[in-house]
Amino acid sequence: MKIKKRVEPSVKQDLKEAALWYNNARKGLGKLFLKEVDKKVKLIIQNPLLYQIRYANIRVAFTSIFPYGIHFEYLEDKNQVNILAVFHTSRNPELWEEEKD
Repeated sequence: MKIKKRVEPSVKQDLKEAALWYNNARKGLGKLFLKEVDKKVKLIIQNPLLYQIRYANIRVAFTSIFPYGIHFEYLEDKNQVNILAVFHTSRNPELWEEEKD
């Protein structure tokens, strides 16, 4: 059975902002960034247990080219992956916890 995917609305906004930043740095780089994130999300959906739990039942998958981590939870009982945040590795994930409260 295929794993369902749910993406927090804030993730979409964060991705848009990061892509815009990369495009301002170099034309086309934002598109490459989004492709890289999409590629990693597809891997997460294929095998969410490949990634270890880092904190509070949240797993993190790091992109290969860009310094970003995709923070997600896998709800095995619902067969669902929830993409919760996409953070630059220099950011503290605890800040995300504070922002969402």
